[in-house]
Amino acid sequence: MGALSDIRIVDFGHYVAGPLTGMLLADQGATVIKVDPLGGPTFDSHANATWNRGKQSINLDLKSAADLDIAKRLIAQADIVIENFRPGVMDRLGLGAVAMTKVNPTLIYSAMPGFSNLDSRSTLQGWEGIVMAATDVFRPIADYRDMVQMLHRDLSTRIGEPVFTSEMIASGFAALISSLAITTAIFERNTSGVGQSVEVPLHDAMLQAVGVLAMTRPPFRAITKPIFSGFDHQYQCLDGRWVHIVATVPRHAEAFLNAVNRGDLIEKGLAKRGLATKTELNALLIQTLTDVFKTRTAFAWEGLFVELDIPGARCLSSQEWLDHPQATQSDLVVTIEDPLLGPSRQPGLQVKLLATPGEITSPAPTPNQHRDKILTELLALEQRDAVDRKQVDHQVNVDFPLAGLKVLDLCIILAGPTCGRSLAELGADVIKIDDPSRGGVLYHHDINRGKRSILIDLKTPGGLDVFWQLVDDADVIVQNYRSGVVEQLGIDYESIKARKPNVIYVSLNAFGDQGPWEYQPGYEEVVQALTGMQTRFGGNDRPILWPYGVVNDYGTGFAGAFGVVLALIVKASTGKGQHVTSALARTAGTLQSAHLIDYAEKKWDEPTGPYSRGASGFQRLYQCADGWLFLGASETSSIPEIVGLNDGEALEPAIERWCLARNLKDAVLELTTGKSAAHKLTWIEDFSSLKSNQDRGLIVTRPHAGIGELRTTGPGSWFSRSKIHIGTAASIAGSDAGAILEEVSRWDLDELVASNAIVLP
Repeated sequence: MGALSDIRIVDFGHYVAGPLTGMLLADQGATVIKVDPLGGPTFDSHANATWNRGKQSINLDLKSAADLDIAKRLIAQADIVIENFRPGVMDRLGLGAVAMTKVNPTLIYSAMPGFSNLDSRSTLQGWEGIVMAATDVFRPIADYRDMVQMLHRDLSTRIGEPVFTSEMIASGFAALISSLAITTAIFERNTSGVGQSVEVPLHDAMLQAVGVLAMTRPPFRAITKPIFSGFDHQYQCLDGRWVHIVATVPRHAEAFLNAVNRGDLIEKGLAKRGLATKTELNALLIQTLTDVFKTRTAFAWEGLFVELDIPGARCLSSQEWLDHPQATQSDLVVTIEDPLLGPSRQPGLQVKLLATPGEITSPAPTPNQHRDKILTELLALEQRDAVDRKQVDHQVNVDFPLAGLKVLDLCIILAGPTCGRSLAELGADVIKIDDPSRGGVLYHHDINRGKRSILIDLKTPGGLDVFWQLVDDADVIVQNYRSGVVEQLGIDYESIKARKPNVIYVSLNAFGDQGPWEYQPGYEEVVQALTGMQTRFGGNDRPILWPYGVVNDYGTGFAGAFGVVLALIVKASTGKGQHVTSALARTAGTLQSAHLIDYAEKKWDEPTGPYSRGASGFQRLYQCADGWLFLGASETSSIPEIVGLNDGEALEPAIERWCLARNLKDAVLELTTGKSAAHKLTWIEDFSSLKSNQDRGLIVTRPHAGIGELRTTGPGSWFSRSKIHIGTAASIAGSDAGAILEEVSRWDLDELVASNAIVLP
């Protein structure tokens, strides 16, 4: 049984975000009733086979009084409603959050509009491209094709034309965050007894993917100098294919250089940390490795990476990823017998729980397949003896839904710390435990806000003793070392469970908990290369990281927090903890789910590469006299009439001609109608400065110890009743050691410091 086996959901979602959220919850055991219009799903996509798996289907005409009544009755018996219309659409139907929570006070009502109802753009159609235009996704990639040239360039200006990407990251992040928010509201309901509404707009979710790229100091200008290493880079191989190596750790760099008989580069300092800031040495390394990699095929290099135990992989297409041994010999990819597509390969579960494992219970249904079953069960539910929901007190006050939860965050880099940060933002007390030998904590001020910090050397007896005392007081432990490392330290799930049986233990890694690459080290870049993301964005000729380079890291962090809350829901009824796992490769599947599906008649024809401008004339980037915009429109819109399409003229050239004759402001205004929307391309520094984003807590500026004022993204606000907060600014690493030790009755800080078990800043 899944963690949500007693939860009933009515899913009005259309296009991507809503259905994907319903899928994530169905995979964890929820009963999900998918409501579509009479003609079936609004979005005619093969990915519906993924997004609607495990659901029941009913078609309703919400403009019909009879069908509208059925919708209201379904909601009255539901735990959760999912919808991703523009603000106000469901209200006008009488199905909005205010009306439905009056009928069903225990209801969790989840909305995912393109823009918040508090945003001046709330009435815009929230097409994926519109949201991405508003969040600086469609950026030029000419810079990234010649990395040596880029080393010497000022990045405050952009070269080349913007590039369209068909990866639906905004919807993917909205689904991941909504799943976390919904289950948090369910967990909170166990205490308060009442439901609430949850809103995660696609725009707000996309800012969470922006993450560290929005982190700046006064005067809040964009980064003007590139920061990357030649050991974190793509290289073309003998066969013309590409690989991405990430050997930024000195031992990895040295192992690689010795293996290719270039130990001389070690003597020149090219294997040391900090190479990204040494322009000339970095350029020398890139030029040298460019020649080295052309001596073997990509497949051969990938084999060497595995042999040397260093992070790296071929840059595959998504189609090729589905045939990679790590995909075929694990559950990262599953085969489902779909009634329309036949056998289809699609992403597996995003999150796995050991004691209450989710499962894909059935393929996506055919339209209206379960109407009779749904209506029969609805009648039975209405006739049951149940508590009168109308008598539930709406005013029960539980401020922070995870208040009282104690978390130990052992994580490094980004995915795991994002999990801990998310739990802190929901009210948990999170203690960040870092290894003092690792040096500075990358992205510290973004991923460790809201936490307390202690530096413990777990390889010392004293440090390990402190850790176990902290375990005794903890509810949740999160770690994202690669498989095998925590076992070597003796702090794996089984070891900790033996001491604390009801612990919730989260393991996040790159490639999952099965398959030949389970123990292989990996980073975001490697996962993007392996699963097809780099090839889809940059093209086969030059794979390139997706514009916001750490989307799988951040996404996996939210997925990990989702898994924690699922485990908390189970623990609330059973008293038992369990092991929760997720991986960057799982998140890559979720974020690519619009394309990552294979079946007999599949055509892999989505837009890719540096010259991609859109999916069609109605969903495309267009240049105006003073800049670029994205147009999102339905094929029944009045766009042809607006641009004066001539008889026999193709649509795209007509719109191009029309836009070039106008400035951005006028073009956006004229193209925005009832069935179309346009948005200018907005840079990070522009949306970071928007007062509306700052007022809603999406962009936060405040002082940070040791560095002064710093601007970061914030979580915004998800709930109508519960609170979410950004927490305190990230403290100096190790600065909370004294207070943390006192809480477990340790008064020997000086001795621990003297033995190097604890390190102070």
